[in-house]
Amino acid sequence: MSIINGRRSQMAFEGLKLVAAPKQAPTDPASKRRQRLIMQIDHQLYMAEPENVGRKFRGRWWTIDIDGKPTLSIKYGKVPLELAKGKHAIACGDMAGVVDALKKAREAAIDGTFDSQLATVSEQVRARFKKGR
Repeated sequence: MSIINGRRSQMAFEGLKLVAAPKQAPTDPASKRRQRLIMQIDHQLYMAEPENVGRKFRGRWWTIDIDGKPTLSIKYGKVPLELAKGKHAIACGDMAGVVDALKKAREAAIDGTFDSQLATVSEQVRARFKKGR
């Protein structure tokens, strides 16, 4: 039971410095797309951690070829992003290589490397929704 402006509420936050919540600045669409991609990469990093390798996850960005070597695609939604002209995947030697590639992709996303592709993919998705109306 909490009492606003009462003794109980004050006791719960005793010893903490309380401040007014800062207003969040409006974010532009490019920043939102970039943040979403970074969150998706973080999720892929979680799935690729050694303690999670044996678990079954849906939506992994990597596949294992017949030789046991992973191939990684960086995706926005379900669309693989072009990493170089005509190249949409990264050949990795093992799962440690997948983690390394994901970390590099995360840095590239933070730097805005994928922004133009993310805008294009977003436009394509929006166009598909408009087409169905």
